[in-house]
Amino acid sequence: MANTVYAAANTRPHWAGTDADLDIHLEAYEGDIEGSFRVQSMFRSEGLTNYKSVANQSNTWRGDRIGGVSVKGRKSGEALDSSRIVNEKFVITVDTTSYIRTPVDYQDDWTAPDFQSEYSAEHGSAHAKAFDQAHIIQLIKAGAWVAPAALKASGAFYDGIAETVTGYAAETDPAAKADLLVQKHKEVVAEFVKRDLGGSLSEFVTLITPDAFNVLLDHDKLMNVQFSGNDTMGNSFVKRRIAMLNGLPVMETPRFPTAAITDHFLGAAFNVTATEAKALMIVFHPRKTLVTVEAQPMTVRMWDDEKEFNNVLDSYTMYTVGIKRGDAVAVLSTD
Repeated sequence: MANTVYAAANTRPHWAGTDADLDIHLEAYEGDIEGSFRVQSMFRSEGLTNYKSVANQSNTWRGDRIGGVSVKGRKSGEALDSSRIVNEKFVITVDTTSYIRTPVDYQDDWTAPDFQSEYSAEHGSAHAKAFDQAHIIQLIKAGAWVAPAALKASGAFYDGIAETVTGYAAETDPAAKADLLVQKHKEVVAEFVKRDLGGSLSEFVTLITPDAFNVLLDHDKLMNVQFSGNDTMGNSFVKRRIAMLNGLPVMETPRFPTAAITDHFLGAAFNVTATEAKALMIVFHPRKTLVTVEAQPMTVRMWDDEKEFNNVLDSYTMYTVGIKRGDAVAVLSTD
């Protein structure tokens, strides 16, 4: 299209350069700040762990494990046999502070809007994600938990459960793939009943990865109203909801590790192998499984580093996660 007669001499506001073709428009800023999606800790909000505080007392928390007696019989005149109850202790030591430090130079602070509340929210989301993943890592490791020999011999404790869903990775039929998960999940529920946890099944929780959750949505019976008792609060394909599986509540979470971790911030006990990162479903009893030992609750503070000419936002907490007993956990992994 042809130019106007003024094109060569036009005065163009907010266009610079010899040919007035360099855009220098001012941004229309209205304080609209976009950060990470806000996240709350599932393990805190849902009560999926047992909290113990050692603040201002010690760096170590102690628990006890006991069990193992059998019923005997006697006839008239026979001596009574005594039964010893086996006692074992376990300790969990807190040795690492989890923290985030965000410094802001005075001059940058002076020449920009105040983002302190947004920065604090970023810290909170990061801590929540890390906290939940640390707990899931310990649950995964609980699948390989070995009960103390004396307690295991007494019949009161068992080893953890770690199962591979054989054929899952290669299966291409969605319904068949979903059924592999459902059947393996059903097997571990039956194992818990055999371990005398049947009376506590209502307290168990199933954690599942988003990808595995999607697979379950293709299960014929799980999504069929004939098998859900017309429960409008239950499973629904159209609402992308699976409330129950084999009698246990299901919670979808993206906090499962998806690759090996070799330098976890809480230490080597939280590192993850490539095999452990294949976990896609965890069935566990919150009251019996995890212990979160806390030496310092979450603290957030903004302080003035006058020497370095910086305002500093710190958030920190000191905790670790241990296993009370691993025989109330089953970890299902892809092959």
